[in-house]
Amino acid sequence: MLKVWTYVASQLAALRRDERGVTALEYGVIAAFILIAIITALGLISNELRDTFNRIATELARITEE
Repeated sequence: MLKVWTYVASQLAALRRDERGVTALEYGVIAAFILIAIITALGLISNELRDTFNRIATELARITEE
């Protein structure tokens, strides 16, 4: 049983010293923030485009009624 405990303790210590996972996690967080920024920007652009096309449609309807 002592061998198993020693092995598990040494593996956990090695895992704590390993920084490769931290780097991957950091890249994941950065990618998530970029994705949120892109989704927000697309949402704002789509609202502006919708408003622009609505104004154009309103003006065209007004012009054709004259």
